[in-house]
Amino acid sequence: MKRFLKNSVCFGLLALAPVAAFADELIYLPDAGGMELFKGAELDAPYFSLASYLDSEHILTFCGPATIAAVMNSLGGDRPVAQRLYPWPFFNQENIFSAENEKVKSYPMVEHEGLVLSQLAQFFTNLGVSAEFRHADEFDEAGLRDTVKKVLADPAKRLVINYSRKPIGQKGDGHISPVAAYDADTDRVLVLDVAKYKYPPVWMTIADLYKAMATTDTGSNKLRGLVVVTR
Repeated sequence: MKRFLKNSVCFGLLALAPVAAFADELIYLPDAGGMELFKGAELDAPYFSLASYLDSEHILTFCGPATIAAVMNSLGGDRPVAQRLYPWPFFNQENIFSAENEKVKSYPMVEHEGLVLSQLAQFFTNLGVSAEFRHADEFDEAGLRDTVKKVLADPAKRLVINYSRKPIGQKGDGHISPVAAYDADTDRVLVLDVAKYKYPPVWMTIADLYKAMATTDTGSNKLRGLVVVTR
């Protein structure tokens, strides 16, 4: 067993949170304990592709679009030509709003209130991948752990989580980000926070993650949860 010192959607403070303000239960990747966890993590393959394409959300409600773009780029496959990067194909937080996705929820509406879990999954589906979403009342901690292990072990899959920051002691509330690694010895997952101006990647326990998921999203009046994306 390894031992370490602990040190509505996407809204929060604009300033980068100081390390001293982080919750005791969380271990941040740039800290010594966080880096040691990564070195010993049993499942970390998704980290490299996701981290390569992870961009900070452009506005406070765009955790969903930022996550979608990173996940889609990390899975490979066909990409749309990005207007500002012509002629290079690349998913970004603008072109994930395809004609089909605009019908699910328009850019201005997402800008105003973000995405709920079902809309997040539908955006992925409309971009050409398979997406299965589950609310937190459809599984327990053991089920979450099992899903984490299975998804992170499959190079064709990605795990996206919708959770509240409040139960884990972070500033803000509802948020969406991808999961990139799992350490079995400490039962922690590595979440790549797309609000990079606020928090770096964070290791949190399965128990804490489940508590953060088992909160009500006022946009849907349902519990938050997860999306399993498959290429």
